[in-house]
Amino acid sequence: MDHRTEQLILHYVTDDDLTEVARTWPSDHHPLSEAEAREAIAYMRNNYEKNAPGRICHLCLAVLRADDPKTIMGWCGLDGGRSPAEPEIFILLDEPYRNKGYGTQCVKELLKIAAEDYALLGVHGGCAKENAASARAMEKGGMTQYGTEENGDPLFRFRSDPI
Repeated sequence: MDHRTEQLILHYVTDDDLTEVARTWPSDHHPLSEAEAREAIAYMRNNYEKNAPGRICHLCLAVLRADDPKTIMGWCGLDGGRSPAEPEIFILLDEPYRNKGYGTQCVKELLKIAAEDYALLGVHGGCAKENAASARAMEKGGMTQYGTEENGDPLFRFRSDPI
């Protein structure tokens, strides 16, 4: 079940996405072979099955524009590697799609998925201190800056319950 915003589709990848996954995965965009793309899809689909209410293993969704639903423009999701109950948000958009409000839409939809689909009480996020666009997207998307890393990188959090 894909998730939609006004302009985006956050898409659970399938074997039908093989060509686009090969073209865009991982985020540094060295094209994958067909076998590598199949492995990436299998990895993502396996993680989808591990996610359950109250915990996220790893949720990686392809970001598509609603008016171009066949082209992957980036990736977003929730990573529970540090804390399955309060995963970390991530958004990786290709250069042509940055600074257009898509990151904010991803944040809003991911927080909604976390709260409504997985009953998570919190989501964490962070970005490089030089990445003002990511910081803005997290804040505009509903997260609050609560501190900084030792190197000055901002830390963000969303809580769906009253503190």
